[in-house]
Amino acid sequence: MPERAITLEGVRIRYVEEGAGKPLVLLHGYSFNADNWMASGIVQGLARDYRVYAIDMPYGARSKSSKFRSNAEGYAKFLRKLLDALSLEDPPIVGPSMSGEVLMWYVALGYRTKLAVLVGPVGLDDKELQTALSKYGGRLAAIWGENDEISPPSVYAPLLKRVLPSAHVIVMPGAGHPAYLDKPGEFVEILRSLLADVGY
Repeated sequence: MPERAITLEGVRIRYVEEGAGKPLVLLHGYSFNADNWMASGIVQGLARDYRVYAIDMPYGARSKSSKFRSNAEGYAKFLRKLLDALSLEDPPIVGPSMSGEVLMWYVALGYRTKLAVLVGPVGLDDKELQTALSKYGGRLAAIWGENDEISPPSVYAPLLKRVLPSAHVIVMPGAGHPAYLDKPGEFVEILRSLLADVGY
């Protein structure tokens, strides 16, 4: 496994880097890590065409640190510093679950990405986030598993569309909260299609 690490603000951040081409960043849910992207075959599937960075955030099991603890907005700011340290200007970013909340704050704060892809995002109940996100003018897509019981698409997909009418919403039949892990092959095809739509 092409495992690397970088230290930022005293925190050692582990990440997996594989493939060649334009960069693509994959984050993870609260109880997950970069290895899940590898074990599912998603990194390998995407690395045929992209330089894939699967990053363990400070709230993840493999890079968890008592030196840096924050809310989603603070983690979004940390993510921007991390991408700067990796010389990644505006790559597409995929954020499942808690990382979806971080990614919503990331774009709401005006940070650069060619495409934000949320997967079963949490945090949409936050009124402050809703207000900030409603001003975002870039590309954003959200993918939910049909059977997601943590962030049910029947509730949160319409809420996202009210907050950001331009959001592209996709519901994956038969998948749960970690839709990308439940149906990795289908997820890769959806993500490839979304990237193609933005010319990436």
